Amino acid sequence: MVSSPENALPDYASVAAAIKRCGLSQGPSEVQGFALGLFAAGVPEAHRVWQQELYSDFDTNDVLAGECRTILERVFAGVFVTPVATDAQLTLLLPEDIVVDAARLAAVRDWCQGFLYGFGLGGAAAAQRLSPQARELLADIAEVTRLDTATVSDSKENQSALIEIEEYLRVGAVLIRDDFDDTRRQDETPTP
Repeated sequence: MVSSPENALPDYASVAAAIKRCGLSQGPSEVQGFALGLFAAGVPEAHRVWQQELYSDFDTNDVLAGECRTILERVFAGVFVTPVATDAQLTLLLPEDIVVDAARLAAVRDWCQGFLYGFGLGGAAAAQRLSPQARELLADIAEVTRLDTATVSDSKENQSALIEIEEYLRVGAVLIRDDFDDTRRQDETPTP
């Protein structure tokens, strides 16, 4: 995926600061998960849905809301820049430091919640089109939303486990998208 500065994924801290300034209730990880879920489910007019969900309360004359919208559009563009992105090209929008703490676990949980919400906007038909393996991945993503973020320790073992979970989510999101695309192509292929 070739990315230009306009569609390069901004860093977590920049997105978090912009979101805080404009008063959105979602966090950086959740909005990226939301965009990826829309993409994975093939939601029609995904950009319009994105804008409606995130910007409906924005004051068009508010400079901070405009700055927030600009950076969030970069998050959206980073997801939608190329439909052939591979799992190696997908970066989850999470805090920079791989530290097992409540903030990072909450970001992983929020990413999953956003992904499921975006995918859910594809309707029941989107989930029904998935293979059993992809449905299992969705169930695993739902399980991650139940993470307990209160009692964690930053041990080497927990860091390794967190890295594995994040990698599983990253690869899983691409696999779900690819599975959905394959099924949609099969459905659209005329039968002789």
